[in-house]
Amino acid sequence: MAKVLVVDDSDVLRKIAIFNLSRAGFEVHEAMDGLMGIEKIIEVKPDVVILDIMMPKLDGFQVLEKVKKDPKLNTVKFIVLTAKGGDTDLERAKKLGAEEFMTKPFSPKALVEAVVRLASR
Repeated sequence: MAKVLVVDDSDVLRKIAIFNLSRAGFEVHEAMDGLMGIEKIIEVKPDVVILDIMMPKLDGFQVLEKVKKDPKLNTVKFIVLTAKGGDTDLERAKKLGAEEFMTKPFSPKALVEAVVRLASR
């Protein structure tokens, strides 16, 4: 069973994502900010991380950069999920190593499908 970490400061978004991913059979963990996200990535070693951009302590770009530079963690796959849907954010996320990019509001079905795709790689 693949492990997924949802890193978002929105309680509602985390609950929706966790509910749908759990129903799809994933082991799901959560973090409420970027700093906690990095701690959970180190602790849980998830296959896929769903990552918000605008968060307290560390933003999603900082999390992505730190994890992708760490040889012990750089195989983790990222889905950036954000309300900031601009091209510059998309380009920056891709440059930093994100595999997928989705904007809020999101389709829970599309999110689960993206996790399935990445977890099977």
